[in-house]
Amino acid sequence: MRTYDPHGVPIDTPVWFALQGSTLLFRTKRGPKTRRIADRPEVELQACDHRGRPLTAAPIHRGTATELHGDEAETANRLLHRRYGWQWNVIPLIRIPGVVNVHRHLGWRERLRRSRSRSLWPDSVIMAVELSPPSRSVRCFTSPTL
Repeated sequence: MRTYDPHGVPIDTPVWFALQGSTLLFRTKRGPKTRRIADRPEVELQACDHRGRPLTAAPIHRGTATELHGDEAETANRLLHRRYGWQWNVIPLIRIPGVVNVHRHLGWRERLRRSRSRSLWPDSVIMAVELSPPSRSVRCFTSPTL
């Protein structure tokens, strides 16, 4: 996912997501990314590897991101948990070479508690990206002269 800082500089971040119709859902820690989205909710999405490097020839999708609250956020969190299973709460808590772990400062007891939790973590938010319809190129065909 590409967000933009206040100066318009793009910042790419890999996210785990689930699709619900034309809405893409993801969890993120409250912090710089959520502030960037609050300031400029237009985002771009492109398939990438686990380090955020775009896959070659993957199309770019545009959308508008908003933060979900209350029951909507919990419902989306359950949907994401179902999609990723046990990995949903474990992978963000362990070290992966080359990947910045935003939860690296948590103690082992808090990591254990979060790994078993089914609810949204207190320092996290669920974001919804309403995807824009794909742009269609318009081709003009001329009819042959008779």
